[in-house]
Amino acid sequence: MPPAQPDPEPPPIHRLLELIKSEPDPATALSHLERLVSTRPAFPTPQPLIFHLLRRLATTSPSHLPRLLGLLPRMRHRPRFSESAALVVLSAFSRALMPDAALAAFRDLPSLLGCNPGIRSHNTLLDAFVRARRFSDADAFFTSLSHGAFGRRLAPNLQTYNIIIRSLCARGEVDRAVSLFGTLCRGGVAPDRVTYSTLMSGLAKHDQLDNALDLLDEMPNCGVQADAVCYNALLSGCFKNGKFEKAMRVWEQLVRDPGASPNLATYKVMLDGLCKLGRFKEAGDVWSRMVANNHQPDTVTHGILIHGLCRSGDVDGATRVYSEMVKAGLVLDVAVYNSLIKGFCEAGKTGEAWKFWDSTRFSGIRDTTTYNIMMKGLFDSGLVNEATELLAQLENDASCSPDKVTLGTLIHGLCENGFANKAFKILEYARTSGKELDVFSYSSMINRFCKDGRTDDANKVYENMVKDGCKPNSHVYNALINGFCRACKISDAVKIYTEMAGNGCSPTIVTYNTLIDGLCKAEKYREASSLTKEMVQRGFTPDIKTYGSLIRGLCQDKKADSALSIWNEILDADLQVDVIMHNILIHGLCSAGKVDEAFRLYLEMREKNCSPNLVTYNTLMDGFYEDT
Repeated sequence: MPPAQPDPEPPPIHRLLELIKSEPDPATALSHLERLVSTRPAFPTPQPLIFHLLRRLATTSPSHLPRLLGLLPRMRHRPRFSESAALVVLSAFSRALMPDAALAAFRDLPSLLGCNPGIRSHNTLLDAFVRARRFSDADAFFTSLSHGAFGRRLAPNLQTYNIIIRSLCARGEVDRAVSLFGTLCRGGVAPDRVTYSTLMSGLAKHDQLDNALDLLDEMPNCGVQADAVCYNALLSGCFKNGKFEKAMRVWEQLVRDPGASPNLATYKVMLDGLCKLGRFKEAGDVWSRMVANNHQPDTVTHGILIHGLCRSGDVDGATRVYSEMVKAGLVLDVAVYNSLIKGFCEAGKTGEAWKFWDSTRFSGIRDTTTYNIMMKGLFDSGLVNEATELLAQLENDASCSPDKVTLGTLIHGLCENGFANKAFKILEYARTSGKELDVFSYSSMINRFCKDGRTDDANKVYENMVKDGCKPNSHVYNALINGFCRACKISDAVKIYTEMAGNGCSPTIVTYNTLIDGLCKAEKYREASSLTKEMVQRGFTPDIKTYGSLIRGLCQDKKADSALSIWNEILDADLQVDVIMHNILIHGLCSAGKVDEAFRLYLEMREKNCSPNLVTYNTLMDGFYEDT
């Protein structure tokens, strides 16, 4: 047996120091330092070298910081650091959402770094709790400040209050934040722009926009100049609440404010809000001002305007903005790409969408959503073969794969284009092979089968849906109820309605109208009347469809007086009745021998500018003939 090989000699100290300094990867540099400490524990490692490595790890690899901190006690000549080093460590843990690591380091600062935590270190740990949404820990730590729970009794400063106000706003406790703001002011601590912008943002986000706007007016009186961050918070709140006029007033105030000016973030907020409200003229004005003031729009800014224009149907305008984006040398991203594809498809320009798709086939920016949008556009244009070919492309694309939306789009598209059997095969294959299906896939299939009169097949899909753990929604139940009613299977429709309530899915006005109409056509007038009462008890107001079904049913049941009573309810509700509704009641009155009332209804019809048709005249003539 050969003798064991001795451990290789560690590199000289100067070589390890060079490796630590020159290594581009901070985690690898840390490994070199660990080797130095393990082989030369008595060597006094230079403090600047450790601090430099600590800052690099804090910036790029905060998860490795505990390794470095754990290495310090093993050094016989442990270097001492100022609180600046503590702030680097605690800030890194805060940004990385590592509050427990921040707390552990905070507690050991004197032994690890040789410094005591001051108010800045306390604030940084407080920030770590708030960023990680550990609000109870943040509250407890804030309370402990003045009690000296960590060895030193410290008075909170403005930064402390700003962090706590941000914490309260983040959890929706804006009234407490306002109260703390008042305490701060009464205690002689002057708020700054951060205080105001934080509180204004919280108020605006939690439906207290007017209070947020009042704070903006208050700032000059307190000697605080609002900046773009303050204005951005208010603009965002205005648009979130749909307050166009208030947003424009804030914008005009910002533009006139000599101490503040819009930044790129401001323009993004303005463009996004205006586009969502459909105010494209104003969005164009803001865009022009942005360019004139040398704020170069980036890909995201272009994308906001492109998305808004596409959503409004102005795909030509979106294309022009895209051309400007290309001329500026900006790179197309997937969000802009998807917006343009969707815009072309929804505008009925599937051919242009396909050309754009084909021109970017080597760009590498497509994702599954892109394929889903393009596939839907092709199906909507009746291009079934092209849509199914696109699925094959997606399956061969290494960068993305089909998802439940893809399956739903495929099944719905096939159903809408008359390929129900093919869609059903895909649905069954997906079910039995364990692929995820959403409610849209099942509802598309059920709806198609019901429209085709294949209620047994629709019911089977429904049963499989429930078995597979996919909860039906009101669209599924409404489709089934409608299908069974049209197929004169009223008992099955009632059964589905009962299951709907039992499964925790609330009926809609469509549910009630469909079933009431079905019951009336099946001559189950008492049940229809009971369902109408239930509908009203549940807070639904009958509409013209509800009344139309009931009047038709009552007339068929020879209850013309009751039908006339409901007609008066319709008039009292100021609902618009058409010629068909008039004809139904005129026929019912004539059949009941109430020809005079039928003729009076005909005269009222003319007074309301509802033109009689041939059915109206024939019904009245038959009524007069029978009455003679």
